[in-house]
Amino acid sequence: MPSKKILTKSLLLAHLALLIATIIWAAAGPVIKLTLDYLPTFTFLLFRFLLVGVILLPFILLEVRRNPIDRRDIINVLLLGLLGQSSIAFIFEGLKYTSALDSAIIGVLTPLLAIYTGHYFFREKINGFIKIGVLIATFGSVVVALEPILNEGIINQDTKTRLWGNFLVIVYNFSFLVYVIWSKISLGQTSSLIKKSLHFIHLKPMHKKYSTFLMIGTSFYVGLATMIPLALAENIGIFGPINLDISNLPLGPILGVIYMALLSSIVAYMLFDWALNTHSMGDTAIYSYLAPIFTLPFAYVMLSEIPTKFALIGSAIIALGVIIAEHKKS
Repeated sequence: MPSKKILTKSLLLAHLALLIATIIWAAAGPVIKLTLDYLPTFTFLLFRFLLVGVILLPFILLEVRRNPIDRRDIINVLLLGLLGQSSIAFIFEGLKYTSALDSAIIGVLTPLLAIYTGHYFFREKINGFIKIGVLIATFGSVVVALEPILNEGIINQDTKTRLWGNFLVIVYNFSFLVYVIWSKISLGQTSSLIKKSLHFIHLKPMHKKYSTFLMIGTSFYVGLATMIPLALAENIGIFGPINLDISNLPLGPILGVIYMALLSSIVAYMLFDWALNTHSMGDTAIYSYLAPIFTLPFAYVMLSEIPTKFALIGSAIIALGVIIAEHKKS
C-alpha cells in the first residue's frame, strides 16, 4: 500500500510538470514570432542562451564540482546540446515565415513518432492502433505543412515562403525527436538494438550517472557556443542586411527574450526532462497533443492568427490519428 501511494504521487507530479511545460511552450511560438520583428534569429538566440548561462552558471559549477563530467562523456553532452538547443534555430527561423498555429499543429507529429520510436528502440509496448494512428497523423501533418498551397491554390512567393517555414519547423521537430531518444540513451536506457547501433557509430551511453539539471544546463552552454559565431556573422551582414539598434529596443522584445530564457528554457526544459526520465516516452508524449489547443488563444490574442480551412482539416486528421493511437494503447 505505501508503494502504491508513492507511485500515485509521482505520477501526479509528472503530469503536472508536463502540463506546465506544455502551456509555457504553447505560448513560446507567438512570443518568438513577435520578438523576431525586432531581433534577428541568431542574435535573439544568443541573448536567450547568454541570459540562461548567466543565471545557471553558479548552480552548474556547484553541480560539476559535486559530480565532474567524465571526459569520455563530453561527446554525449555536445550531441545533447546540439540536438536539444542549437537546433532550436530551425524553429526560430521557421516562425519568421510561417504561422505560430501551423508550427504548433505540425509539432503534434513528434510525440506520436516518439511513441513509435520508444517501441522500436526501447521495446515500450505498442499495438496496431498506434501504428495506424501514426500513419493517419503523419498524413494530417502533411496536409498542414502543404496548407499554404492548398489554401491559395497556386504556388507564388508567399506560398513558397510559408512552405519553407513549415519545412524548417519539421526539421526542428525531427531534431527534437532525436534529442529525446539520445537523452534516454545517454542516461542509460538501452536495448540490444541500441547497443549494436552505438557500436556501429562508435558511441557509448554515459559512463556515469548525471543529474537531469546538469545535462540540461550544459546543453544551454553548447547552444550558446554555437550561437556566438552565427550571431556575429548575422550582425556583420553575412546573412543579409539588418537594421538593429540594441540600445533602443522597446520593452516587448526584451520581455520576449526574458520569457524564452527563464520560462521556455529553464523552467519548461527542467520539467519536461524530469518527466521524460521518470515515465515512458508514451506518457510524456501525450501532453504534446494539447499544444495546438493552448497555442490557439495565445496566437489569436498576440498575433490575430486564426486557423485556415485546411489547417482545421489537417488538425482533424491528426486528432483522428491521436484518438486511434491512444485507443487501447498497450
